[in-house]
Amino acid sequence: MKSERQKVFYWGLLIPTILLLVFFLVTPLLMLAEVSFREVDSYLNIQDTYTFQHYIEVFQSGSYLKTIGTTLFVAFITGLCCIILAYPAAYMLVKAKHAGLRTLLYILLIMPLLISMVVLSFAWIVLLAQNGMINQLLMKMNFINQPIPMLWNLTAVVIALVQVLLPFAALPIANTLGDMDPKLRSASMSLGENRWKTFLRVTLPLSIPGLISGFMIVFSLAAGSYITALLIGGRMQPLLPLTIYQQVIQISNWPFAAALSFTLLVIVAICVLFLGWLLSRWEERVYG
Repeated sequence: MKSERQKVFYWGLLIPTILLLVFFLVTPLLMLAEVSFREVDSYLNIQDTYTFQHYIEVFQSGSYLKTIGTTLFVAFITGLCCIILAYPAAYMLVKAKHAGLRTLLYILLIMPLLISMVVLSFAWIVLLAQNGMINQLLMKMNFINQPIPMLWNLTAVVIALVQVLLPFAALPIANTLGDMDPKLRSASMSLGENRWKTFLRVTLPLSIPGLISGFMIVFSLAAGSYITALLIGGRMQPLLPLTIYQQVIQISNWPFAAALSFTLLVIVAICVLFLGWLLSRWEERVYG
């Protein structure tokens, strides 16, 4: 009887969160899916009839397929760079012996999350512009004779996204490394393995779940990033969030924008589910 009351109490605590998710996540997604099938007239007014034409146009158009591929490629490179750069930071964070140093490292790690993405993007514009700090420094050091165009390209977008999204990769890795039993590394070294082989055969395999989790988060956020891509790359970059923005704001074709949005959502969800399947298979292999 007491356990039943506890279950009812716990479910009661979840009701506000469930209602919030239903009204502000599930319902908008259903509305988005419904709008994506609406027909439009020659003036782009939404009609009451339904069609698959928007999705057919997305997957039959070479330009939109290229945009989808570029978006996934940028998200993949961003996620890969983030987990590579985040691993040493997470390892240093976990290995910090003093609590004060560990707290300082945590603050430095999450600092980008406390600053607006618009502010961070404008900071990169100051650094990468033709009259920015990097070009001026290179010219003063006589490495270049004229400014190098560093903005308005996908490389700049990836660099900015990596800096913004790096904490989302570092925190899951740090959590995985922190949960690892230190006796495993000691046992490996006591059996004759050096530090490098211990890292490759013990630490790295056991930290794979954190790497995959961090990659999943960064990949999802990078694929849907709009502000950074617009400010750093410009509105002409072949990225799906920018295309969706153009369809909504400039062209006012809401059903087609909804179809593009739902396409991006489904593709990212499939990628995340695949990564989750890989994660579960890896955990089964390691832990049995």
